[in-house]
Amino acid sequence: AEVLRVERLRDPARRPLLVVVTDGRATHGGDPARAAALLADVASVVVDCESGPVRLGLAGRLGERLGGEVVRLDDLAADSLAGVVRNARKVA
Repeated sequence: AEVLRVERLRDPARRPLLVVVTDGRATHGGDPARAAALLADVASVVVDCESGPVRLGLAGRLGERLGGEVVRLDDLAADSLAGVVRNARKVA
């Protein structure tokens, strides 16, 4: 959130795009819901890389909080990820 805030101050015309690749599990302290709320007005794409027989759906919930598109890693090829990012930039 801090990097995006600084970039907005540096260039207010810039439209940031946040691409998050995650399984949704917290690996650092802090409140992920608060961080998502701070970034809710930023165009975003969440790539859900959760795998295994037990899936918690945390990356999907993060994507919902961000208001961004959620894409499963299993459903992506390199060229389709680029397309998802391009489309998110157009919408932003």
